[in-house]
Amino acid sequence: PDSPLLEINAKSGLYPLYLAYNIYRARLRNEMLSPETLEEHQAIWDKAVAENIFVICKTPMAKSITRRTLLGFRKGKTNMWAPEDLINKIKNQPELFIKKVGDLVGKDVKIKAIVGNPPYQVMDGGAGVSASPIYNAFVDIARRLAPRYISMIMPAKWYSGGKGLDGFRESMLNDFHLSKIVDFIDSRDCFPTADIAGGICYFLWDKLYAGKCHFTHNANGKSFSAIKALNNNTTLLRNPIAEAIVEKIKDSKNGFLD
Repeated sequence: PDSPLLEINAKSGLYPLYLAYNIYRARLRNEMLSPETLEEHQAIWDKAVAENIFVICKTPMAKSITRRTLLGFRKGKTNMWAPEDLINKIKNQPELFIKKVGDLVGKDVKIKAIVGNPPYQVMDGGAGVSASPIYNAFVDIARRLAPRYISMIMPAKWYSGGKGLDGFRESMLNDFHLSKIVDFIDSRDCFPTADIAGGICYFLWDKLYAGKCHFTHNANGKSFSAIKALNNNTTLLRNPIAEAIVEKIKDSKNGFLD
């Protein structure tokens, strides 16, 4: 109930709403007396929003929508920041972004968790509809902020490909704070109207955890789980059958063609 929580890319306020609801429920459990009136419940809710929920919004309009999602048309304190160009701040001005986050949550406040659904790509001016991934920058800046937990949902293409993702892939595969990854080969299992090439994944990063990752692969209505070191290969093999074949070959041969 006293956890400061940060949403890093609010659009409609859905993630902050879920965060606020969890804090509200936790505060209810800690109440000495059960609230009986709507006003008493709203007071607990407003306190959760004012003291626990911090939001970085994609645009000023998103900030207005998120405020309405959290408080409706009632008065109340919110903690939100909508920079002019969020992606530019994160990608090209990370130190300024970190300072602004510190101003938002308070200099001595330790963020308990950062969550979000970051933007996936930006047009990069290349031929046709060329685009560069941007979600990796949001994950990187979240890790630099060093909360206790990070959880984001993003494309799974970083496992093996993606323009400019080599350094990000290496850092993720060697990050022993990644305690869980849940992988969906078909993005429509998470977002029914969105067909995202390469599928989608979400992860849990835990600052106090150091070890192998609990990896769950979902495909064709079936789920496979394994606890494994992510850096066994230079790419992340999502399919457990394919991984078993690769490991079998590596055990018997030591010369390979790229």
